[in-house]
Amino acid sequence: MPFDGIGNTQAAVLRYLRRKRSASRAEIAELCGVTAAAVSMMTRDLIERGIVVEGARRQAGRGAPYIDLTLDPSVGYALGAHTNRFMVTLTLLDFSGEMVGELQLPGSYDTFADVQSKIQEGKEELLCRNKIAGDLLIGAGIAMPTRFRRGTASLDLAQEVISWAGSDLNISLRQALGCPVVIENDANAAAMGEFTLGNSVGHENFVYLYLSEGIGSGIIIDRELYRGNFGNAGEIGALRPRGLSRPSFEDLAEWCAGHIGHVPTGRSPESWMDYLTAHRTVLDTWLERAGPETARLAFAVTAILAPSAIYIGGTLPRLVREQLLRWLDFANSDPFDGARVVQPELLLPEVSATDAVAFGAAAMILHNLAQLDW
Repeated sequence: MPFDGIGNTQAAVLRYLRRKRSASRAEIAELCGVTAAAVSMMTRDLIERGIVVEGARRQAGRGAPYIDLTLDPSVGYALGAHTNRFMVTLTLLDFSGEMVGELQLPGSYDTFADVQSKIQEGKEELLCRNKIAGDLLIGAGIAMPTRFRRGTASLDLAQEVISWAGSDLNISLRQALGCPVVIENDANAAAMGEFTLGNSVGHENFVYLYLSEGIGSGIIIDRELYRGNFGNAGEIGALRPRGLSRPSFEDLAEWCAGHIGHVPTGRSPESWMDYLTAHRTVLDTWLERAGPETARLAFAVTAILAPSAIYIGGTLPRLVREQLLRWLDFANSDPFDGARVVQPELLLPEVSATDAVAFGAAAMILHNLAQLDW
């Protein structure tokens, strides 16, 4: 594995090249705040490892021409998985962050053994389909609805997947997949995917509002994922009592079942989009309930964190998130009776993937290369 011994500064260089696609040594030195000599030494090592390659020369002014450095996309691959009780979605990224393949595996995942088996099968299928050797898999990020407990390997799983609880899931997955494994909260994974390979505006402080079966968020502060004391920062769904309307997929499904009498099986975005389009009046009535609740949650986050932007992502169909977005214009929704905050920019995620969480889980492997345990 050519990544053994990669340090934090080298990892930062690789992150910069991944986002910019190419850069000269002088540009890298300016970004990282290190000397040209240090950059020269680091990049020489990365080139010798086969991770970085020299590209075209380009002239800038009267000085010596610059040599562009780029990443070798085939030096390694990262697997991302998003798991919940309705679906296992896998994304495979090459080392440059480009998507190699996606795989959606709908089902009824009542036990973690079912989930692990499906991830293992899906990994083999993606590698085989793209003619990639198994030893080129750098690591796997597994995102699921969970909280973390400091000092223990056990996870505080969300109620929807509580039946997955058992032995150390990380060790079990590592043995099954044969590579380093990182388990992450689904909202954090989505936020990191947007930060590392989306976010074209370059926001350094934003909140990723994640609307799925429950409600959560990923928080980026000063270009870093903010986890809080136990790793569970961003649980904004806890601010709303369960008895109130909530901007969640679970709440929407219950509302539709009560007013229409049936709902699509599972959480397929396509089937739900067709269903909601055919029952637009019922959706609009739900939005009138859920919209103000979304505005109150986003207003509270804005008042405390003052982000420059709020992204609305999650498994809720895009049609629903687009409609909820307008409620976050606080001048119009006025969620706290005249209270004012600086309005953040309101955005939908830019990552073009079927599942932004699976994409983000894979992106986190590439982003945190220096922390992986081979």
